[in-house]
Amino acid sequence: MVFSFFRKKDQDDARGPASKMRTDAGAVTPATPAGTTGKAAEQSAPSPATKPDSQNGYDLSDLTIEVEVGSESLTPSEEQAVMLHANNQPDAAIAVLEAEIPQIKGKRRLESWLMLFELYQQTGKRQLFDALALDYVLEFETSPPIWDASSNQPPAAASKNAATSNYHAFAEKLTAETIGGEINRFMAALASTPVLRADFSKVQDIDTLGAAELLVGCQQAKKRKVSLQVLGSQHIAQLLQSRIEVGRRMPAEAPFWLLLIEIYQALGLQEEFENLAVDYAITYEVSPPSWDARHAPRTASQVAADEAKAKAELDASQPAPQDGLALSGDISAKQGDALDTIRAHAQSHPQVIINLRQVRRIDFESAGLLLNLFMSIQDKPVRIIQANEMVYGLLRLMGITDLVNVSRRKGN
Repeated sequence: MVFSFFRKKDQDDARGPASKMRTDAGAVTPATPAGTTGKAAEQSAPSPATKPDSQNGYDLSDLTIEVEVGSESLTPSEEQAVMLHANNQPDAAIAVLEAEIPQIKGKRRLESWLMLFELYQQTGKRQLFDALALDYVLEFETSPPIWDASSNQPPAAASKNAATSNYHAFAEKLTAETIGGEINRFMAALASTPVLRADFSKVQDIDTLGAAELLVGCQQAKKRKVSLQVLGSQHIAQLLQSRIEVGRRMPAEAPFWLLLIEIYQALGLQEEFENLAVDYAITYEVSPPSWDARHAPRTASQVAADEAKAKAELDASQPAPQDGLALSGDISAKQGDALDTIRAHAQSHPQVIINLRQVRRIDFESAGLLLNLFMSIQDKPVRIIQANEMVYGLLRLMGITDLVNVSRRKGN
């Protein structure tokens, strides 16, 4: 039986845990926060004389949406932000989440942070995004989402700048012949972002001058308060270790030691840092470098997990393969083309995959129609992929994530 998402008020006698929301012209007001259990409020039918029927016989002036509560609920502020965004009020949603963040600091409540990052991205608020990124590092002790320059620029400008906005890959050779240009590019990348992914995966050769210049570049990043996320860390560590030996006191090798010590510091590998610092002090008969207490100690497994996540985000930022149905823009009931396309795709494919990576917003009525559609095709697998945080929150709130497989967008 098809679930009747938009129903007449005189037919609404549902019971069970629910959150109820109403949409008026330009306003959305939350009633019961998700996570509240109990009976849904009974509704009395208006008199036929006062009930304005639409063409389909529905009371559009009192449109009621019921949302089944999932096992993991959104907070009231997250619900309100999701509803405001669905109603195309992003600035109001931002205000709600900005008030929420100070209240949840220290609780490691991830959803509100990710929603606020998405809203800042959609509205082009780069400075607020960067400020939130620094707070995020302190809260979660891991790398924050990265600003996506392509989402706020024309396609031509996006393809030109996206690759260099928050990511810098070093070339195969970091030697006297090449290091000048490499450092210039690295310093330019440092000047453009508060968080930079520095990828050493392709480096095959490094000499004394290359190590010395890189050491200065990393120290400049620290001075400018730019957070470095090192990719290819195991590879560059092995390469630098092959250039040094405990007790072999050669001045030309000191930059290799110091660069590796600096990389361990950036990675948060305190044990590796301290062991290498002692070996350096023994070899050169100097005081060992000191650990910067502002860096939270981390394990090698944590570093590896962060690198894997960062690489997955970088892969996801590349053009997606054309599998499934890719949609873009806003999905709104006023523009029903997207819903018709989804319905036709679902009817003609044995497996339904809907890619929402380029979708900014879904409104409530469209989400309700999607819920009806998915309930009618439970005989075939359905997947929604690459949903942004605000869309994902709406799908959670509507109970769609309990019905079909929904995954968040990877990377910004």
